[in-house]
Amino acid sequence: MKFIVLIDNSPCPYMDLNTEHGLSIYFEVDNHKWLMDVGASGKFIENAGRLGIDIRDVDYLILSHAHRDHTGGLEDFIKNNSKAQIFLSSNITAENSYYSTRRGAKRDISPDYSMLRNNRTRFVRVDKNTKLSESILLYSDIPALFDIPVANRTLLVNDSRDTFMHEIALRISTPEGYVVLSACTHLGILNTLFASQSKDIYAYIGGTHLIDSDAENLYETKEQLLQIACKINSLYPGMKLITGHCTGANVQRIFSEILGDELIPFYSGFTIDI
Repeated sequence: MKFIVLIDNSPCPYMDLNTEHGLSIYFEVDNHKWLMDVGASGKFIENAGRLGIDIRDVDYLILSHAHRDHTGGLEDFIKNNSKAQIFLSSNITAENSYYSTRRGAKRDISPDYSMLRNNRTRFVRVDKNTKLSESILLYSDIPALFDIPVANRTLLVNDSRDTFMHEIALRISTPEGYVVLSACTHLGILNTLFASQSKDIYAYIGGTHLIDSDAENLYETKEQLLQIACKINSLYPGMKLITGHCTGANVQRIFSEILGDELIPFYSGFTIDI
């Protein structure tokens, strides 16, 4: 089973591929072709072509949550793919607008709702854990048993703090154990792993929304990050943490103090066979 990151913030070290603040991950399982998220624009399609992947052949698209850096390429996807069912949380509705205040001004980061209105038959809304195929469980019931990322404080739905009831993840059965596939993981990596209902996790692939602190923004301290890494190590020993997008470079370095070689950074074009 192969997982390919079609687009990410970080550049590919061995070929010329687009980057952007966005994420799209392609994989094949159960004789179907799957995609999680469509980045911030149509650039992921250009990368797919360079990587030998035809977006027209994708059977299923999962939208992990409502933010534009994961839904911005939706129009381009629909123009290029006429068959895929598109799964998203039933909590993503036109009544909800999503905003970021991280860089000061309030910015609208909502999806393009016209895509949902004009292509209703393409979309499948989910409001509970749902088995999509023999090997794939889509899950949305993610409890906040552990702390959620501090950077969520800058994210709103309408005029209230976003609780991320619109976030979903996948648990994928592989011969090596389960793979948990997430995206930004606003509800926190420990909560998302716990909600997968298994300790037999071979790899986690996705962001963690643990952002590097700077002079103006303080997020998790080094001590808090080490505690998260230690908890991952104790609850899921040997699990590969394959991460990028919204996981800071310094956060990755701190995690690697505990996780060592099990911490694997991804980038546009990153490929792993499981």
